[in-house]
Amino acid sequence: MQRRFLILTAVCCTLLALSGCRAYNLGNQGLFPTDIRTVGVSIVANETWRHGYGERLTEALVREIETRTPFKVVPESRADTILKVSIVDENKNVTFQNDWLDPRELLFSMTVQAQWIDRRTMEVRQSQNIDMRQDALAISSSTPLVTEVGQSNATASQAVIQNLAQHIVGMMESPW
Repeated sequence: MQRRFLILTAVCCTLLALSGCRAYNLGNQGLFPTDIRTVGVSIVANETWRHGYGERLTEALVREIETRTPFKVVPESRADTILKVSIVDENKNVTFQNDWLDPRELLFSMTVQAQWIDRRTMEVRQSQNIDMRQDALAISSSTPLVTEVGQSNATASQAVIQNLAQHIVGMMESPW
């Protein structure tokens, strides 16, 4: 009788534990909306006078979406959602100079506007605790540029582009 009670208790505990974990997703699957499978990434529009930033940010976004999310990047015509981004400002400021006014450290910054549009409803999706309404969300990122240690405009801009791509993909997470 006692053995039967122990077996019944063990079976009930096992079933209870398994039913509680039924909806749990491993890895990054639980972080992102489950009703979306594909994302179309438009070529990033570059409204600044420097060339090449739009293509580099597009590549970084595609790479970041493919590695961090369960979404697949496909052409816009077949996508559930479309990610539209435009670079609206890029700036380089001197943050430190020596006694002879030579720049020793600069700050490279870039501002973008991002919209994640659901093609099925043609509405901008809400993401995390950032309320985008129908407007584009302005995102800014900056990185120091120290030429004396071998940094250049290319390395600083790539660091900013990577940071922006991570931030934009982070906005695609489901709200908690």
